[in-house]
Order: sequence, then structure tokens, then C-alpha cells
Amino acid sequence: MEISHSFIVIFLFAQKIPALEAQSVCTYDPSVRHCSCLPLNFNNILSIISCISASSFEFIGGNYVNAEYFNTFNVELLQAQNEVQSQLTKISFVNLVLSEDFLFDFIKWLQKIPVTLLSFENTTFVGQYNRTPEKQQPHISSLQFINVSSHPLIQTDTVFYGLGNWMSTLGKLTVSKSNLKAFPCNISLNFEFMSDLDLSENLIQEEGLSSSFCSGAFPILKILKLQHNNLANFGSVCQTLRKYNLLAHLDLSQNNFSSMSNFICDWQPSLIRLNLSYTGLKHVDIGLPKNCEVLDLSHNKIEMLNISLTRLRELYLSYNAFTTISPMGNLPFLQVLAVDGNLIETINRGQLQHFEHLRSFKGDNNPYTCSCSFVTEMREIAETDWIVQKWPEGYICNSPSSIKDMLVDDVNRSFFECHTHLLIVLICIIVLLLSIAIIICFVKIHRSNKTRSSRTDSRISNSVQF
Repeated sequence: MEISHSFIVIFLFAQKIPALEAQSVCTYDPSVRHCSCLPLNFNNILSIISCISASSFEFIGGNYVNAEYFNTFNVELLQAQNEVQSQLTKISFVNLVLSEDFLFDFIKWLQKIPVTLLSFENTTFVGQYNRTPEKQQPHISSLQFINVSSHPLIQTDTVFYGLGNWMSTLGKLTVSKSNLKAFPCNISLNFEFMSDLDLSENLIQEEGLSSSFCSGAFPILKILKLQHNNLANFGSVCQTLRKYNLLAHLDLSQNNFSSMSNFICDWQPSLIRLNLSYTGLKHVDIGLPKNCEVLDLSHNKIEMLNISLTRLRELYLSYNAFTTISPMGNLPFLQVLAVDGNLIETINRGQLQHFEHLRSFKGDNNPYTCSCSFVTEMREIAETDWIVQKWPEGYICNSPSSIKDMLVDDVNRSFFECHTHLLIVLICIIVLLLSIAIIICFVKIHRSNKTRSSRTDSRISNSVQF
């Protein structure tokens, strides 16, 4: 039987790096071709053989500080490297301590092994890298740092040297939950082919943003995620990022723009997706990208909207303070509208028909007043070609009290309940007519009695004369 490249990789790697000189215990999931290795003191080579067909590997726990393992078995490692033919989808290190020297040797060993993603999660980096950089670069498409105690490749007190040279070819980089405040400019300038950058859940402020995105940095950037940082000045963010002519997707959610003054920003034409959810916005009088196609303003404090975005296709307004759907401005090509979790009490079909190209609507979790007309309108809306998300389970009556907490679609009110005012009018008219009839009858009876009395008096008078 021919030994696969995955087996060679994991076999040699597991022998060279285990903590406490113990072999790893590896388990294999054939459904996803994933191998997970724990650094336990268990000497069983069969656990490694079980990963013969794996395309992704995960090393959990341990202390990978000693880089001498690679030097000791250098010949064997190079032979294994030459046997590798296909690409590994992911190699990840989780919950461990890793030296920079060890990382250098490991990445050097990967020079001829294509890897889609190299990931470090809950990892502590130790030591100081001080080696001569390699000319040949590994084939790693994406690099990920999540909740690392140190990020030596991007520290502010080191020059982008050694380990940094191979990162210049990266297409995607994630550094999240790592207390990052900035990329030094001299480091950012090296990311010549970076198109996707995720810096979510860090400590970046406007000054650090300006330093990270200095002139010439990230020249082909298309996707940028700055979710949950310490940004507060929307105008400053715009001024820093507007020079990226290829930027198409910008995520600024979970920052605080609640106190910003009115600012009109002329965003680049390439920007078509903007996320401003959870940013404390009360008014949308800020500069929005003119070519925006997807806009997320959910989880803010917005009460009304009047914007003109002629290319907007998707608008998310969930969990704001809207009391009505219209008017919202000039949105001629809107296809997806979400207004769930607001203060909207009623919706009619005409409000939605205003958006001629609408195909998907989400309006659940609003305090609906279930009048007969609203119930009828919602059923008609649900029967259209529109996709009404969360219907019927998410549309619940808040009033009147007799049907509170009932599903809108379950409400069956009688004719008289639906036409109470008409019934009152009819009753009043009937009472009035009856009253008039009674009065007329009374008058007729009174006149008849009066006539009879007159006739009787006349007869009596005639009898007396004879």
C-alpha cells in the first residue's frame, strides 16, 4: 500500500514536537478527513496511522518550544517534504505554547507543502526570532491568529524581518481577540497581495487605524473587518480608508459612532457592502457609499430613515425604533428588507409595494395591533411572491388584550368584531328610525283621538239643539 503524504507529514511531525517527549494521540474523522492530536503520554503509533487520509490537522495542547527536533531529523523531514503531492486544507495549533524559533522551522519545512490555512488559537508565543530569512517562501494562502497572548509577526518593536518575508504573499489574514492596537506602517507595506483582512475584537482606535493603513499599505485590499474595536470617529475612519479603490466590503459593526457629528464622506465607488450594526446610531445623516448594495443598520436607535441609494439591494434595520415602514427615501432597487424587532404596530401591503423589486421581507417580533384590516393585510402579504421570513411563527399580536400573544395567522375575528363601528352606526340608525316611528305613531294616535273627541263633542252639541 502506498503511504499518503498526510501520513508522512503527521508521522514525522508528531515525533518531533511532542511535549514532555511523548507521542501524540490522534483521532481521525473520515467524514471531514480531519485529524486531531492530543499531546498525551501514550506510546501508540496506531493512533497516528489512523490519520493516513487526513487533509486537515489540529494539534491541541502542549509546549512546542524546542526547535532542535527539526534539526535532529532534518534529512527525514526533507524526504517527507518531497513526498507531499497535494494540498492540506488546514493546520491548526490550539491551546499551546509555541516558540518563534519552532514556528520558523515548521514554516520552513512547509515550503513545498501547499496549505490553505495555518491557524493559531489560544496560543502563547515565546522567545525572540533572530534568524536569517529564507529566500524560498511557503505556499500558505491564509493565516489566522485568534486570542493569542503575543503576535510576534506584527509586534511594534520589531522590524518586518525573517518570519515576515513569507507573509507578503498571504491573501487572507485574521488577527482577532488579541489586544492588537495597530500594525506598524513598515509591516503593513509588506502585505502586497492581501485582499482579505480581519482585525475584529481588538483595541484599534483612529490613530492606530491611520498607522496601520498608511500610504501604500495593503494595495489590493477588498475585504476589511474592524468589528468590535474602539473606533468612535466615523469621519476619521472614512478619511483613512477611502483611498482603497478596490475595497468592496467594510465591517465597522460594534464600534461606537453615537456621538459623531454630521459628516459627509465621499466613499470610493468600489464599496458595495457596509455594516454599521451595533454602533449606537440615532440618525443616519452620515455619508454612505453611493454605490452601496448591502447596508446593515440593525441594532441601533434609529427612528426614521431618509436616504437615497439607487443601487441598494439589501437593507437591514432590525432592532431599531421604527414605528412605520415608510417613507425611507429613494431605494428603487431594494430587494431585501428587514424591520424585525422594532416598534411597528401595523403593516399594509401598499407600504411594501412601494418597493417595486422587493422579494424578501422580515418583520417578525414587532408589537402588532391585530385589527381586522392588519390581519387581512398580513395574510395577503404572505400569499404574494415575496418571501416573508419567520411567517407565521414570528408574527404575534400585542393588542387587543383579548388576543394578545396569539399568532396573527391564528386570529379569526367575527364579522361584528371586525365591523364594530359599522354595527354601532346601524344600531343608532335603527334606534333613530324606531324612535321616529314611535313618534309618528304617537302623533297619529294623538290626532286620531283628538278627531274622535271633536266628533263626539259635535254629536252631543247637535243632540242638545233638537
